[in-house]
Amino acid sequence: MLRIGRGISREAVREAIGRRVPDTVVYEDVLQAEDIREAVAGVRAAGKPEGSMPILAWLAAHVNAPEDVLRELYGDGVKEILLGLAMNRSLPEDLRQALMKHADEDVRHHANHVFFRVKRH
Repeated sequence: MLRIGRGISREAVREAIGRRVPDTVVYEDVLQAEDIREAVAGVRAAGKPEGSMPILAWLAAHVNAPEDVLRELYGDGVKEILLGLAMNRSLPEDLRQALMKHADEDVRHHANHVFFRVKRH
């Protein structure tokens, strides 16, 4: 089991994931920017094993994800992560525009859907 919460370290994530993502991931408390940065770094340090994309996608969608991490995740170009980014209401405008013009129809759809929902509120 992997527990991701306040104060998580990249080393704890790397050790928990090892070569295989645990069947159960528990998210505790509200993550802050540094927690998200550490969790993403831990997944990367573990070599982004099979099954880790949903974790990265969830972190990409998190409203408290720091901009540098969002840009790094965008650079991965993985569809699951791009969909997570598209769902992030705090995404920088240039990334939102890039997702809204993305070649993948699903990515474009999600980015446009969130953009127009945020714009109305």
